[in-house]
Amino acid sequence: MDAIRYLVAGGISWRAMPADFPDCGRVYAFFRRWREHGLIAEFHDRLRGKVREREGRESEPTA
Repeated sequence: MDAIRYLVAGGISWRAMPADFPDCGRVYAFFRRWREHGLIAEFHDRLRGKVREREGRESEPTA
């Protein structure tokens, strides 16, 4: 999960990840599997809800 967050936050390519993370092929395989099972969208929705609640709003958007 940390490797994927690093990749997204830095806007880098899979192959440009630092050596302290696992092999980029292995990280991508996890990402692809999570995406295929809808987990990436679920992670996003949960995090969005937590941010909205922290801002004093409903966790789910109304529009």
